[in-house]
Amino acid sequence: MGFFDVWIRNGLLYVKPRLESVRFRVYENDILLASGLDDDGVLIQLRERKPNTIITIEYLFDNKLAKEQYPLKTYYATRERNYQAGDILVASDNVKSELTGYMGHSALAINENELIESPGLEPAIVRKSIQQFLDKHPVHAQFRPVKTELGEKAARYAIDYYQEYKSNVEKGIHKPTFSFDLSQELDEPWEKIYCSKLVWICYHFGADYTFENDHLWFSPEDLYHQLLENQDFELVYQHQDVKFLIDT
Repeated sequence: MGFFDVWIRNGLLYVKPRLESVRFRVYENDILLASGLDDDGVLIQLRERKPNTIITIEYLFDNKLAKEQYPLKTYYATRERNYQAGDILVASDNVKSELTGYMGHSALAINENELIESPGLEPAIVRKSIQQFLDKHPVHAQFRPVKTELGEKAARYAIDYYQEYKSNVEKGIHKPTFSFDLSQELDEPWEKIYCSKLVWICYHFGADYTFENDHLWFSPEDLYHQLLENQDFELVYQHQDVKFLIDT
């Protein structure tokens, strides 16, 4: 057992010494985050929130310098992989490698084996296996709503949305079309669609749960960082190399 209590949630790190009047320093991947003497502990905003991050606490004990290390992966889910309706998959890699870290991709699981996504071009919306997503996008994260009902409602909307789209195509009506056009409205589902907008729509209309949008389009990067900080969702899995290079 170490000399510190360490708690990590939503990008915040809490460190409380179990010793009285102990001087300590907290490092994130060798970068100093905090130092001092504080019996009540310190609350720190992490710079990075990746499973391969190492938190190091240096402290003086019996006039000797000691340290404890805490890999963030300890605080990330390590459960066996499975999938439930409403799980959100967000990848920072792309089939086109030059877009990796810039564009990304996302999809919504509708059951333990299938998902619905907007992969690009035509058809604009597809129902496919989760495995094909994992094969194409190994560098991804998986998030799950804490309330099962929330995910089930979003998944039911996704299935109905896909069926209506499929019916439109069979009638020669190609609505919505795949597009990153920045002029499109997020809450307009039948003109244009893209991957992360599809996830937004399913939760907004299906579960009455709305993700915030910080720029012109609701990107996979927006989705990823909101989910990472969101107490209504838990991180089921994350590849150690997930990283978005710009705020889109």
